[in-house]
Amino acid sequence: MKVKNKNVLVYGLGDSGRAAINLLRKHKAHVSFFDDNLAFREYVGFEREPQKQDYDFVVISPGIKCIGNSLLENFRERKIPIFSELDLAYFFSKGKIVAITGTNGKTTVSMLTNKILRAAGYKTFLCGNIGLPFSAVCEETTKDSVTVCEVSNFQLETTNFFHPQIACILNLKPDHLDRHGSFGEYVEVKSRIAKNMKLRDTLILNFDDETTKLLKIHKKTEFFSKNRLKKGVFLWKSAIFVNKKNVLDVKDIPLKGEKNLENVLASVAICSHFKVSENAIFDAVTNFTPASHRMEILGEMSGVTYVDDSKATNVASTVACVEAFSDKPIFLLMGGHGKEINYDDFFSLKFSLKKVVCFGEESNKIFESAKKFGYDAISFEKFDDAVLWCVNNCESGDFCILSPACSSFDEFSSYAERGERFKGLVLGL
Repeated sequence: MKVKNKNVLVYGLGDSGRAAINLLRKHKAHVSFFDDNLAFREYVGFEREPQKQDYDFVVISPGIKCIGNSLLENFRERKIPIFSELDLAYFFSKGKIVAITGTNGKTTVSMLTNKILRAAGYKTFLCGNIGLPFSAVCEETTKDSVTVCEVSNFQLETTNFFHPQIACILNLKPDHLDRHGSFGEYVEVKSRIAKNMKLRDTLILNFDDETTKLLKIHKKTEFFSKNRLKKGVFLWKSAIFVNKKNVLDVKDIPLKGEKNLENVLASVAICSHFKVSENAIFDAVTNFTPASHRMEILGEMSGVTYVDDSKATNVASTVACVEAFSDKPIFLLMGGHGKEINYDDFFSLKFSLKKVVCFGEESNKIFESAKKFGYDAISFEKFDDAVLWCVNNCESGDFCILSPACSSFDEFSSYAERGERFKGLVLGL
């Protein structure tokens, strides 16, 4: 893609937007930028009236909400091309691309896939929604490298050219309905991961997920499952098989919970399309450390075990966490900024919880749902108050788990900041 002397607007100044600006400027584009947060307007290069300017194309960051966005409508009416940051990076990349999406497990599967491929000797780049934007690494890729890209629905929403050779949809549960309006639209956005795939490319789906297994969005589709399949990657006789070949015993998987078993299956399914030995899989899986704030056991204080699952920003993630610790007496911290999610879907599962401790904007809604299903619940307006109540009321042997089922944006800038605050409060830092 030639961008030299092109007039380009980058819309959104998050990490992806800044990486896109750097990439475009490196290739001599005339770049200006805009953000809905007018605090950036004093920056050199900020365009105050983008709706009145002409551009060769616009690059949009994933944080920009598209539905009802008058500025994007203005660009479309004037037939100004709109590219996602993923599109832009793809134009400058080489080698194979593995793209991973889904409601839950994206980060774990991306990290584990990357670890397995590196153990097998591949040069890899781990990027996307996991933290490092694709635009920041795309020029370092080579014809022999593999880019493992965690892809969110926000990134896929405006993607038109991004083309992975292997794509995986892990699961699809109601999430981000405040942005997409309906579950059907959310599924449609996630399905865009296969939009540009060719016949020789492979789409990998979770056969155990009722929505993903029914997707008919690519001709060459393979499955992974916790149950035996005729072909694909599956669990049988306490081992993971790739078709008829045993590649890993379940007892060698240190990750806790059924969802993490699915994550390992997905990673093996992806890596089965590369020259990867069983030893590489074994070494990567047995030495794997999950991302921070994802079912992260912080330690034990006064006999109470604290678990940071701040990354659980939807009900399905919280279900997975509670299932993983279902044999423990749990004080469950839930709350934050809502996404128009029905919490009855969680509480109707009748988990054995010692206490539901609600906080933040959604505290009352979660509290009412918990009480409706007979749970012992308490509600707090502020996160700190909820956590400190748990510290003072949990007993030896209890598990105090932060698994909010909500985003963090009522009190925090990210789930990571919320998790670090939790860690500081419970460990007395």
